[in-house]
Amino acid sequence: MSALLRSLAVVAGLLMCSAGVVSQDKDQVDNPFYKFWSKSKVGSSVTLKETTKLTPPAGGGDAGVEVKLIEHKLIELTAEKAVVETVVTEGELFGFVQSAPTKHIYPAKMSKEVLDELLKETGVKAEDATLKVGNKDMKVKYLTGTMKQGADDEVEFKFWLSEEVPGQIVKRVRIAKVKGMAVAETTIELVKFDKK
Repeated sequence: MSALLRSLAVVAGLLMCSAGVVSQDKDQVDNPFYKFWSKSKVGSSVTLKETTKLTPPAGGGDAGVEVKLIEHKLIELTAEKAVVETVVTEGELFGFVQSAPTKHIYPAKMSKEVLDELLKETGVKAEDATLKVGNKDMKVKYLTGTMKQGADDEVEFKFWLSEEVPGQIVKRVRIAKVKGMAVAETTIELVKFDKK
C-alpha cells in the first residue's frame, strides 16, 4: 500500500478517535499530522466551519444543530514536532463563546502498530478528485471509510485533503450511526487559510 494511502488512513482514524493513543512501539513511521503541517511555515493558519446536526430519537423533539468556527495556527515546527494552536468559537443566545487556545502537539513519528490497526479497521479508499471551494476548483485527495465502534455503532467518514491548505483538511463529513440509523452528522468546511 502506498505511503499516501497509509497517511490518509491514519488521518481518517485519528480524526474519528475520541481518545489519544500513546505507544512505546519501537517501529515508527511518519506521523501524517506532522507531515501535513510541516509543508507550511510557522504562522500559517486555517479556519474551518464545523456544523453538527443531531437526529432526535424516534418520536422525540426537533433535531439540533451546533455550529463552531475553528481556527488552527502553526506556532512551532521542528524536526521532532509540529505545534498547532486551536481556538474554537461558538454562538450562544446573546453572542459568542470563544475557548482559550489549546495546543495540539504532533510528533514527527508515530507507532507503525497504530497505523496498521487503523488501516485494518477503517478500510479506507482514496482517489484523486476536484472539490469546488467558494469559486475555486481545488485538486484534492478524496477518501472514504467506516470505523466500527462497538457491536451496533459505526462512523462513516469522507475527507477531502489538499496540500494547498495548512493541515490539509478542506472538507470532512462524519456520520455516526447506531443500529444503522444516523444519529449525528458533522461537516467541516474550509472558510479561509493563509499559507506562509
